[in-house]
Amino acid sequence: MRWRDSVRWWAIDLAICSAGGLFFGLIGPFGSYLNGPIWQRVGFQVICFDIGVTIYGTAVRLILRGKAPGMREFFIIAAMVAVINAPYSQFVAAFGRALWPFLAGQSGLEWYLQGLITAEPIVLAMTFLIAGRYKPRPSPGPAAAHGGLLGVPPAEVLCLQMEDHYVRVHTAAGSRLVFATLSQAIAAVGGREGLQVHRSWWVASQAVEGAEAHGRNLRLRLVNGVTAPVARSSVAAVRAAGWIGRREEALEGA
Repeated sequence: MRWRDSVRWWAIDLAICSAGGLFFGLIGPFGSYLNGPIWQRVGFQVICFDIGVTIYGTAVRLILRGKAPGMREFFIIAAMVAVINAPYSQFVAAFGRALWPFLAGQSGLEWYLQGLITAEPIVLAMTFLIAGRYKPRPSPGPAAAHGGLLGVPPAEVLCLQMEDHYVRVHTAAGSRLVFATLSQAIAAVGGREGLQVHRSWWVASQAVEGAEAHGRNLRLRLVNGVTAPVARSSVAAVRAAGWIGRREEALEGA
């Protein structure tokens, strides 16, 4: 896992849990809507949620270790929540009593059970979220040994299409996914003549059959039957490359 992905995923987890804390602060579960003004309740819940996701999220990651969970892992995680919740609920209790001294009469068992009821479903849902990030990347396959990053010789590439964190490499024989950014894939085609016609597309010059205009939208028709969108900012470059015929120019100007 790349550290940038790890930082981004932790930021997403904290944002989700902060939203959960905001929601709990507004609705005031377990009678907490009587504790004090909304700003106090929201601040209390957001802090507790964010500290909780840091503790439980770290534990879940250590248990999964980059693998998809099975039933055994879910049982271990459920047990882990029950154990960690014992000291953590006492921290929450101390924090709550510091804000609202009248809660001193609430027993530690009550705090524990309320924390367990809240934490178990949230942590198990977070486990699914974290596990979804551990999907295996597509295998580069035997062709990658000869085709480098793209898995095929650059001369066979007709176009490159960005799909999330992957690039679909189109050739006359079909297409395949490679784990790369579009800029990395474009660099991998070397000196092959072509243009990046859209933020998600690069097209080889020899792959273009013609252009199709649909209102103000322009698409390139390629030899393999694929059509690639052209960003408005790229129309001038496409025209300068001679990829737009007279018929398409007339349609574009209509």
